[in-house]
Amino acid sequence: MLKITGLSRIHITLFDLEGRHGRIDGGMGVALKEPKIVVTSGNCQKVKLGDYPPEGICVKENYEEHVGLGHTTQYLLAIAKLVSESNFEKRSALELARVVKRGGTSGVGVHLFEQGGFVVDGGHSIKVKSLPLPSDYSTAPPPPLILRGNFPWYIYLNIPSGKRIFGQSELEAFKNEVSGLDELARVVLMEFIPSVIEKDLSGALDGLWKIQGLGFKKIEVQLQSNLVKETMMSLYKTGFPSGLSSFGPTIFTFVSSRREGEELVSRFGGWVSEPNNRGAQVEWN
Repeated sequence: MLKITGLSRIHITLFDLEGRHGRIDGGMGVALKEPKIVVTSGNCQKVKLGDYPPEGICVKENYEEHVGLGHTTQYLLAIAKLVSESNFEKRSALELARVVKRGGTSGVGVHLFEQGGFVVDGGHSIKVKSLPLPSDYSTAPPPPLILRGNFPWYIYLNIPSGKRIFGQSELEAFKNEVSGLDELARVVLMEFIPSVIEKDLSGALDGLWKIQGLGFKKIEVQLQSNLVKETMMSLYKTGFPSGLSSFGPTIFTFVSSRREGEELVSRFGGWVSEPNNRGAQVEWN
């Protein structure tokens, strides 16, 4: 039996939806161990992928769609990986993403599936993609990987009752005018990324909180429910600046230990996950 153990991810922010400097999109995020997607070979359902013959699969573990944890990309890549491995083809996540048409906006989910950890992608050249569009409406290939490192902290996560933004509503959101991109670039490059690399938790959390009010992330936060925003503020007042993952409603913060995360769980609900610093795993039994 073939088994693919996938992952979920938090998407921290997109960088630039204007493209004035020759590139558009760009993003960063972190792979999670929980929740995850697990698919195996089996007779539960048949899938047809590209030129491959129909493949029998079983979905053993799964998680919710449209909550900001990257389900669509991770689910499709897990199935694509199982189908390709079943046919004794070792194809990279970038190759598989082209088959299942993912990575047209952010490449974070694609690169995390392959390598796990913390990744930053370089966005798309405006020669390839000239307009800001979500992945469901973009035909661009996945963008290049700029940086990858192991993520050093546990992640606390919570899904308050909030809006699930996808499809047409997501497309409309991308039409909003963004502001604060120059400041966002400085916070990302000169505070958040170095703090992750140097394992400076307070610096990373300070940068994360600033990001919530800048660029496209500001729009994503504004579109969410009052409860989501109130929970973020409650975490901030507790000493844990938080972020909205993609469009949400999932929110997250970083903690130094599982115990610290469980204290937040006891107060606010949610769960604690370790980072997935390996990427998706392939097992033959």
